Amino acid sequence: MILARLTTQTFRDLDAADQAFHPQANIVVGRNGQGKTNLLEAIYFLATTKSFRTSRAASLFRFDEPNLFVSGAVERDGIERTMSVGLEAQSKRRVLTINAEKVPLAAYLNALTVFAYSSSRLDILRGAPEERRRFLDRGIASINPAYLELLTRYGRALKQRNALLHDVASGSASASMLDPWDQELAAAAAPVWSARAAYVQHLAETFREIVAMHRYHVGNVELAYRPATSDVPRGAEIRARMSLTGPQRDVLDFEVDGRPVAEVLSGGEQKMIVLFLKFAKIELFRRRTDESPLFLLDDIDAELDLDILQELLQNLPPKTQVFATSAKERFLDVLETAPHRRLLIENGRVKGTQDFA
Repeated sequence: MILARLTTQTFRDLDAADQAFHPQANIVVGRNGQGKTNLLEAIYFLATTKSFRTSRAASLFRFDEPNLFVSGAVERDGIERTMSVGLEAQSKRRVLTINAEKVPLAAYLNALTVFAYSSSRLDILRGAPEERRRFLDRGIASINPAYLELLTRYGRALKQRNALLHDVASGSASASMLDPWDQELAAAAAPVWSARAAYVQHLAETFREIVAMHRYHVGNVELAYRPATSDVPRGAEIRARMSLTGPQRDVLDFEVDGRPVAEVLSGGEQKMIVLFLKFAKIELFRRRTDESPLFLLDDIDAELDLDILQELLQNLPPKTQVFATSAKERFLDVLETAPHRRLLIENGRVKGTQDFA
């Protein structure tokens, strides 16, 4: 799959011009604050309807604008399709289309797969458990779009049961009314737990393979998935007015000798671990689909082992389209051994492009 062109309207400070891309590598250069990361974020938003930088959708809108819109031409299996996502600031309503026809989220997300690495955000390792659950769920959905339906079913059951727990606690409902929702919640949780456990196992194996292949000195990182499957007394949940067990409380930890990676490894080592994890997710996607996703590499910096980065990029699945940014052009030299396009961005506008064979 290849992103041939991208158009944005009122997405952060990006210009609305239609931008064409190189099918192999696109190197975005410019000073800090000129919009390099915003361009990669718009590509990620087009593919996922989310940002890889923030969970606050409000920050994606240009100041005081009520709507934003991103569209792109995607080439896949010899066919070009136009996909677009519109977002309303006030209602948070998303409109998803492929070839101008509205489509459900699962079908939309299956049209273009993107993986993103950003050295400035290490929430996968340092952030709250929610960040690691999101990391896990996005990886599973990339190889199994039906997983989103499992999450939706569980989310509905959880919402209904939590509302009922609140009513029981306030005396407006009987505790016996929880019985059918206990059963529905358990039935909805089981396939989510199964999918998460299987994915973590495969991701951990692939991660270890990649780390060993590149002889990185930190080779003992373990992925520890701890599903929240323990029984909790109903009385405790009524007092808390919420469900205290289930996938929404699962824990995924990254550990070295039983200690959190964020406490043991240096900042540079953590960045490399996140990079290896991203390449492991790309490899799992390739094995499952026999396709190559887009890879966004944002803000290459001096703390990355550039020799290993170059090896990783050279071993990407064939036809993987890469987008990379850095304020320091010398860190982008690792991408210049292959055909690529350089895009100079200033004040949110691509001021010039140059292709290299």
